[in-house]
Amino acid sequence: MNTSSVPRRSALRTLALAVTLIGCATSTSGVQAFAAEQKTYSLTIRHLDRGGSATGAYDTTVTGISGAGSGKSVTPHDASGTTTVRLPKGRYLLDSYLTSGNAKGATDGTDGTDGTDWIVQPRLDLDRDTTVTVDARTTAPVDVRPPDRSATFLHGMMVTEVKHDGATRLVNRMVSTPNLRVAHLGPDAGPGSVRQWYDAYWTTKSADYALGYVSTGSRALTGLTRHPSAKDLATLQVRGGARPGTTGPATVDLQPSAGPTLGLSGRLTVPGTATYFVTPERGTWDITYWSPTAPGAPSNRYSADGISVRAGTTTTRTFDGAALTRPGTEARRTR
Repeated sequence: MNTSSVPRRSALRTLALAVTLIGCATSTSGVQAFAAEQKTYSLTIRHLDRGGSATGAYDTTVTGISGAGSGKSVTPHDASGTTTVRLPKGRYLLDSYLTSGNAKGATDGTDGTDGTDWIVQPRLDLDRDTTVTVDARTTAPVDVRPPDRSATFLHGMMVTEVKHDGATRLVNRMVSTPNLRVAHLGPDAGPGSVRQWYDAYWTTKSADYALGYVSTGSRALTGLTRHPSAKDLATLQVRGGARPGTTGPATVDLQPSAGPTLGLSGRLTVPGTATYFVTPERGTWDITYWSPTAPGAPSNRYSADGISVRAGTTTTRTFDGAALTRPGTEARRTR
């Protein structure tokens, strides 16, 4: 049987990290006060929707990588679609999230008229008054879907990591529909300085899909298409036993080991098995298992981290009561 995949603990952990990375924007007034202390330049950002018209439906963040603005973020906005902010000389990371229509669409992995566009400029060198145009017409679809066409999309998350001059900056976006489109903006950054990963989660009546891919280069992604076949995926099974005296379901969390991400969290009726099909390209995977409880007793928490998987093979982890029949299936237990 499969879990009921409702994000909970994993989602909260990611959100906390996202606030740390991109949620500490300084106010416009703070920027103006900072501007009075040293020379600054005007950064004007124009936002265009998929029809080429100015739009105020955007969320843009400019994050300092090097220079006097390093480590600071601003989120300028104007309903007209054009906004200007003054910043000190340096290198910045710009990311802009534009919405069109009601952002609702089909769950089969196809892109519709409505949706979301995420445009990332990993290298913005500000050494003069500069104008940047964020144009939703430059984006291409993120089309990552499982081989089972009956699967329903749950949620996804894309993260962009940029490194320069010893500094690392990350920005991320979470999506609840498969209608995300993405694009690179601006010049190339240094070779290998831009790393992006996208994790998409789908569910069926019998199993869940965790599809994750990583890209490294000098540019942000413009579109991403991955349609893995069944033989391209690894099977990861979580077996839960029913200890005498316990009641209720177990809770199972699954997520990639590397990088901030949004994982799966769901309930498992025990005794039973949760089945996941995962991408080996994403690296190793972590499982957290909370056992059913006895009346008045705390739940046991088990962790199995860094699980290696290989396409075409099945890896099983067994928790709480059932006999461990394969080497390496043991998990750490904490309270």
